[in-house]
Amino acid sequence: MEKIIDSNGRLFGKISIIDVIVLAVVIILAIALNLKNELTPTSTAVSNTPIYFEVLTDAIPDYVAESIKVGDVLFDKDQVTGGSIGVITEVEWLPGARSTVFNDGRVVLAEIEDHSVLRLRVEGSGLVEDGKYNINRLYNIGVNASRNFYSKYALFKIFVTQISTEPLK
Repeated sequence: MEKIIDSNGRLFGKISIIDVIVLAVVIILAIALNLKNELTPTSTAVSNTPIYFEVLTDAIPDYVAESIKVGDVLFDKDQVTGGSIGVITEVEWLPGARSTVFNDGRVVLAEIEDHSVLRLRVEGSGLVEDGKYNINRLYNIGVNASRNFYSKYALFKIFVTQISTEPLK
């Protein structure tokens, strides 16, 4: 009776065990490549759509407002965004920053010294489906959303006033 593997490491004395392993790997890779090319893809390619939105900041100190510039990239560290939310394309200072304050037990809307409100226009990209805007396919945003945004040098609260797939006027 002949041994399966001889003293030279050959299968039935004819072929090396390493040759058998290499041949098996090549056959498995060929089958996998063939299956990959033969199978019908199950997903469809979806491209990002430009998303333009306008936000108003809460009353922020002037020194913070001065640090917010066109070209700044915005983030929201409180939520998963998959990257930046967008880039500021326009900054407009609005006069007369006001906030609610407590005065003798009453809540009143009062002007705040050395504070400003900014109107920012931002351009991002993502998916738009059924009237829902998803920046970077993950970050849901819509009109009246209130969020904390971060730029390179500032943290500020915003309220979304407009959103569109067309540049805002």
